[in-house]
Amino acid sequence: MEIFIVIGVLLYVVIAIDILQTTLSMQGGGWITSRASHLFWKVLLSISGRNGRSWLLGHTGYLLLTSIVFSWVISLWASLTFILYGIPGAIVESTTKIPADFGELVYYSGYSLSTLGMGDYVATTNMAKLITSFYSFTGLILLTMSVTYFVPVLDAVIVQRQLGVKLRSLGESPQTIIINGWNGKNFDRLINKIEGISDLIIKYSQQHRAYPVVHYFHNTDPDTAVILQLARLYEALQILSCQVSEDIKPAAEDLKPLKVAYKNYFKVIKQVTHFSFDSKEPGWANIAWLQESQLVPEDLKKLELANMEKDQRIFFNSLILLDGWSWENVDPKSS
Repeated sequence: MEIFIVIGVLLYVVIAIDILQTTLSMQGGGWITSRASHLFWKVLLSISGRNGRSWLLGHTGYLLLTSIVFSWVISLWASLTFILYGIPGAIVESTTKIPADFGELVYYSGYSLSTLGMGDYVATTNMAKLITSFYSFTGLILLTMSVTYFVPVLDAVIVQRQLGVKLRSLGESPQTIIINGWNGKNFDRLINKIEGISDLIIKYSQQHRAYPVVHYFHNTDPDTAVILQLARLYEALQILSCQVSEDIKPAAEDLKPLKVAYKNYFKVIKQVTHFSFDSKEPGWANIAWLQESQLVPEDLKKLELANMEKDQRIFFNSLILLDGWSWENVDPKSS
């Protein structure tokens, strides 16, 4: 029977660590939670036909969040049951003193973990009493932490949606972001927004680090899906940095806050996700309109494209594909 005690103790330790890492570490989800979340997403993405507009993907976030908390509860419950089952006669019926069978131990473990304390079954040994008290105390703490995990996650989801809408207001393609930011003399219309946008991206990135499950709260509307908007603005940033004519190009210091925000974003996503970033580099942004407007010299195109940040563009393309979209949603060629 000792094997059940070992199983119960190991299960408790593993789950308790996973809960603490996920809810308190601010360094991403626990080992089990993060990988299970990724697998859950991959399954639903496959079922949906890798269609970003699928209603199923739109429900993934809250289904995954409730599944995580439910699995924590069941695991803690099972661990106590196994431990008590490994101690014959540790729990008895309060009136008849008949030892509890496995089903009755499940019942006893459940109400002990939830601190309800029904009283129809009691512990007979000091060890069983100590174990029951320990689980009642730590169970209350861990389950409370699990439930309160919902609040900051939902707040992070709101920030994610706000960022998506904010970025969409800049333009529906990389080159329209540039055009909309041009006032006929300089790009102050866009530069003046960079500080606020950079702050939002950094906040979103840090919340993503603390609560990676936010990534799975999928937005089925491509007009405001945050990953598409982030990739679109990044393309516009590369155009401003590398392709816009030298005499009108924004100063490097003006673009620095946005570059720092993206650097932080890349670092965080690579740390907290378990995706394989192995897609091909997407096609270059459509800049025909910019060339017609003489914002980008025609003879500079091939020379400057070679200097753009290839790895980050592959990174974005991988994330977009893993979110059920395609690069055409970032840069519509008809724009």
